[in-house]
Amino acid sequence: AAAPVTAPTPRPSRTRTARLWFVKVDAEGTIELAPVTRSLATGDSPLRDNLAALLVGPSTAETGAGVVSLIPPGTAVRSVTVKGDTATIDFSEQFRFNALGIEGLRAQLRQVVWAATEFPTVSRVQVLIEGRRVDYLAPEGAAVGQPLGRDSDFQ
Repeated sequence: AAAPVTAPTPRPSRTRTARLWFVKVDAEGTIELAPVTRSLATGDSPLRDNLAALLVGPSTAETGAGVVSLIPPGTAVRSVTVKGDTATIDFSEQFRFNALGIEGLRAQLRQVVWAATEFPTVSRVQVLIEGRRVDYLAPEGAAVGQPLGRDSDFQ
């Protein structure tokens, strides 16, 4: 008689707590960072995983609480590398187009910088667009020519 076939027991996926940074916009149009705690699967690249979750945007419950993302729809992370204390994050061209203009661009940069600097080994973020270093995301500003930290002025 053949031995009974048993399905392999699925290994429980390990999770970790991650803090993602979205924004809230008040009635006067003031944009403030809004941290959200999420449980994410433990992967090989926690920073890239956090950025991927950030790009997906807030959950339905978070949206119901007034939390939004100002990172443009369709934005993709092309690569993430960390050297020293600086994370270099290469975004697709969509990262340059924000419907809210310069204030929206500055807010989306803060979302990314705060998300990346949640990791103790990262204190600065260099943004690339399609593999290239650019000085500004838009003609009116949002400087990304140098690495940005939480202490940057986001001009």
